[in-house]
Amino acid sequence: MQCLIVDAYSSGRFLPAALAERGVKCVHVQSSPAISDHLQWTFPEGAFTETLTYDGDLEALLAAVRPAAPAFVLPGNETGVDLADTLARRLGLPGNTRYERRVRRDKYDMAMAVRAYGLRAPDTLRTARFDTALAWAKAHGRWPLVVKPADSAGTDNVFFCADPVELCTSFGHILSSANIEGARNETVVIQEHLTGTEYFANTVSVAGRHHIAEIWRYHKRRGRGGAAVYDYEEPLAAGDPAAAALKPYLLGVLDALGVRYGPAHSEVMLTAEGPVLIETGARLAGSILPHVVSRCFGTNHVELTALASSDPAAFAGRTARPAEPRTGLRYVSLISPFAGRLRSLAGFERLRELPSYADHFLGVRAGEYLSPTVDAATSPGVCYLLHEDERQIEADYRRLRALEREEPGGLYEIERTR
Repeated sequence: MQCLIVDAYSSGRFLPAALAERGVKCVHVQSSPAISDHLQWTFPEGAFTETLTYDGDLEALLAAVRPAAPAFVLPGNETGVDLADTLARRLGLPGNTRYERRVRRDKYDMAMAVRAYGLRAPDTLRTARFDTALAWAKAHGRWPLVVKPADSAGTDNVFFCADPVELCTSFGHILSSANIEGARNETVVIQEHLTGTEYFANTVSVAGRHHIAEIWRYHKRRGRGGAAVYDYEEPLAAGDPAAAALKPYLLGVLDALGVRYGPAHSEVMLTAEGPVLIETGARLAGSILPHVVSRCFGTNHVELTALASSDPAAFAGRTARPAEPRTGLRYVSLISPFAGRLRSLAGFERLRELPSYADHFLGVRAGEYLSPTVDAATSPGVCYLLHEDERQIEADYRRLRALEREEPGGLYEIERTR
């Protein structure tokens, strides 16, 4: 059996190995001739039988992939979602529902699709005109507002605007910038600011039947301009009241967005009035270490995606019961207080001293410039803490934060910027 993976970057880099365990060979499709360096360096070299690049000629790409006779197509990263859907449809393979609007990528179309399905979504505007945005903000009458590109992912150019001046600045910045795919932002989305507790869920679907693999609770700090700085995340137990409130809503969102096959990662705010979608990505969760998650749940988002794609019957049997964390787990985002060139990565080895240390990964390399962490994009990396005693995890978390502040001898070995 062979498959196609479109943009095997970030967490998608783990898919080839998970599929190889099930006897599936993979062909890689790069969705664009130009891939950003921060994605390219995560690519799993040597994991594919062939690598093809999409240059805009879809018929040529289809002709190139057909000899492999792929059985299914998976996106490895947000940048590959659209092309993976298109390839599945044109090749007659299992795929998501086709809509005229880009409900699985465009944040305005996404919100409108969820509303049309009868579920709550944020008040949302999409426009290229600042006067239209300002008029909508005044009519909305509540600040702050969330401002972001219509077509992007994660925290890419997401701003929290407290007044018209900040709205104007953010609006102009987005329209003068490119999104994560390298395309110029042509419109801006403005949304109401939701209040409550934020969660995310990782799911896998087969023929429109959805399995919730994990639900996690976010803990965040306030960063630059009100932007979110990720602090840490913890999984919910299956019996948690928040999980019970979120599950039916999450399943409805997936139906509303036409997610029928493969992985999805959804972020939801649980407000006083109930759950409200922030956004869904029809792909794997980003920035995860699957082997650590498996130590907590017995499986992980990548493994379940590989199983569902290659053996749906086995997947159905595996997921008959809800996932339940077996031990304490905390995903801690690193928060750098310093600016300067990173001399060495040796300081990060001190994380291994923590009794609950499970693993870590970095988004920075020696010799690169390290910025103070002011949003998710400027976090240097992640450390997983795993232990049966939640008190040990909390103690190690506090020790980790203390190590971040130490100079010298802490985590960050840098040449300070004066």
